[in-house]
This record gives sequence, C-alpha cells and structure tokens, in this order.
Amino acid sequence: MQQIEVSVVYLSFFQELTGTREERVKVQKGMTLREFLELLCVRHGEVFRKTIFDPKTGRVFSHNHITLNGQLAHLLDKNLGVNLREGDRVVIAHAVSGGE
Repeated sequence: MQQIEVSVVYLSFFQELTGTREERVKVQKGMTLREFLELLCVRHGEVFRKTIFDPKTGRVFSHNHITLNGQLAHLLDKNLGVNLREGDRVVIAHAVSGGE
C-alpha cells in the first residue's frame, strides 16, 4: 500500500511529552485522523494516550486542541474520520488555563 507523509506539531504539554516540537510521520494512504492519533499514542506512550483520549469514552478530551491544516478537528467525531493526505499538517495542543 502507498505511504504518505504527514507533519505533526506538538504544542504546550504535548511538546514536553514527546520531547520534540515537530516531526514527520510516514503513514499508510487512507489512514484517518483518529487512526493517526492512535499511532502517535503507540509511538509516544501511555501518558500521551491518557492525555489525548478520555479512557471512559474513548473520545479526545475537549480541553485538547487538534487541528488539521488549520481547521479544528477534534470537536466532532466525524472529523476524526477524515482521511489524511500527503502533506497534511496536524497540530496537537493541550489547552492552558489559569491566572487571575
């Protein structure tokens, strides 16, 4: 099967978890965004998984921000079913809050 290359940018806590800000990942053509996130969980470990996905529901935690080519993609499950294409850019960030 044909492979494509997708870039992923990690911001905030995800950058700390992965030890990198950006990486390029070769995946099978036709892989969905959700499958890609699962692949990243395998690659980066259980803490990464527990930070991305709610273990009770299997959904992406709403306090995470995942964009695909600049468009928010994590709020609707159907968006996680989008097939990735060559050159796509995924950004994963953990929302930061606090202050007074």
